[in-house]
Amino acid sequence: MSDYDLEIDQIVQKIQENNYQSVLIQFPEGMLDKPLKRIKEILSKENIKVYVAGDPSYGVCDLAVDLAKKLGCELLIHFGHSQFGFQNQVNSASSESLDVILVPAYYIPPNALDYSPLITEITKKKWKTIGLAATIQHIKSLDDFEEILKVNDFQVIRYDSGQILGCHVNSLHKGMNDCDGFVSFHAGYFHTHGILLNTNKPLIQFNPYSGNIINYEKADHHKAIQQRFTLLTKAKKAQKWGILGSSKLGQYNWKMISKIQSLLAEREIDNLIVVAENINPQVLANFALIDAWVVTACPRIAIDDKIRFFKPVVTFREFLYLFDQLKWENLLEQGFF
Repeated sequence: MSDYDLEIDQIVQKIQENNYQSVLIQFPEGMLDKPLKRIKEILSKENIKVYVAGDPSYGVCDLAVDLAKKLGCELLIHFGHSQFGFQNQVNSASSESLDVILVPAYYIPPNALDYSPLITEITKKKWKTIGLAATIQHIKSLDDFEEILKVNDFQVIRYDSGQILGCHVNSLHKGMNDCDGFVSFHAGYFHTHGILLNTNKPLIQFNPYSGNIINYEKADHHKAIQQRFTLLTKAKKAQKWGILGSSKLGQYNWKMISKIQSLLAEREIDNLIVVAENINPQVLANFALIDAWVVTACPRIAIDDKIRFFKPVVTFREFLYLFDQLKWENLLEQGFF
């Protein structure tokens, strides 16, 4: 199990200063077993009641605020994410009866990471200017790598610390036209898919846990785009639209829902608003009369679950394209979500 900076001392200090009696702990998937044991051991010494949110957490948009309040907790500790991109949601979650602490949980490598294969790969590609990105756990490792790049006379493009979320890669948009390619520190394909859909440059993915390097070229970008184009072609034929809303604090967006309804009303297209806490194929299967869906909750629902859904599911920006509010070039240049 990998180790993370869980900021235990700061958490204990805040608990002691505020005399909290009960706390709810929330982790993302894949970061639970070993950290949980350590945290519970330490907090038990403070003689407070500790609860753990059992449902998976997908980000700060998914804070377990309602659960914490139902349990009577005074503190919610959310590990694995920062307030990046969600300041308003964090402010809304905090109240007189509940405090919220966000702990990024920076990854602590067991040994110094070897960046030499990565430098070799970049040199082989003859890149001169590198765009940098990372998930929050690996931002500090990205800091180290940036210094190594500069020592080796590479130019570096990095905005907003380079942090990316599954639903937010705006920091890459800003530097897309100024770099030869991107290097991103993250594990798995989830964030890779988001980058491929929302940028048009080659990508080198570096996995800090394993040291593995994966190359993605423009052909991979075009493949991801073609999949969305095929789905949008099907959605364009829809006669009845479903508008998907989420009851989660950080994903509820009535302004977006109203905009969609207005565009559908202009064309006299029938529609139905469906609100759920967790949106999945089983929920949508109950609405057989709907021809296509537009998501106003997490846009990754439309991207990652497309094979599992029986009907086309599109993001808000894709919907705007279908209804002539955006051009295809806007999606290619500014992203599909």
